[in-house]
Amino acid sequence: MWPLHREEYLGGPRDWQQDAAVLTLAPSAAEDAAHVPLIVDATGIEGQVRRIVVTIDYSPIPLVLTFHPGRALPLLGFGVKYETGSALRASVEREDGSWAMGATYVAAMGGGCTAPAAAHARPDWQERLGEIRARLWPDTGRLRVSLRHPMDTGLAPGIAAHHLTELELASGDGETIARLELHEPVEENPALTFLLPAALARRPVTITARDNLGYRFEGRVEAQS
Repeated sequence: MWPLHREEYLGGPRDWQQDAAVLTLAPSAAEDAAHVPLIVDATGIEGQVRRIVVTIDYSPIPLVLTFHPGRALPLLGFGVKYETGSALRASVEREDGSWAMGATYVAAMGGGCTAPAAAHARPDWQERLGEIRARLWPDTGRLRVSLRHPMDTGLAPGIAAHHLTELELASGDGETIARLELHEPVEENPALTFLLPAALARRPVTITARDNLGYRFEGRVEAQS
């Protein structure tokens, strides 16, 4: 599958290689296939990172997300859904167009993508749709953002696809810090961890997001000691 995904999602680059500097930290086995925690760390890559594309080889929806770190560091923590045991890959594009890839294998019993979101068991889940919570630690630059959303894949019987498609971080002056293109395999109620440089971590950050049904969400966070 990797050669096919490299062609479809990366554009078939000739200049790519597996690189130990791209860290993909995940459990070897999924205790909960609907929530497999992952950290992608490309801070050891030489040169500026343009984007990071995360895919899962044997997922019914292989493309998980694309991270454009911009002024943030190229590190992202998040959770994914797993349908079957498979390799998860993080492909890092540098500014010169070359690619470096890191991967890890996660064993899973399945059901992460085809089970309905837990939100549908609550009749009031739409009242809190898009609720954003965030915390920013200025001493480490760590930013944690969680957003309430069912992230429906469209593969559960009788439930249409309803998922976030984009999320952006911006500084107080409105300039983009980083942005994400999100797809169905991202976990329900996604919790995302970013790493900001010190100068940005001491100032307020605005969070905006949008889903495939056109809903738009916004929040703001200030540094806390």
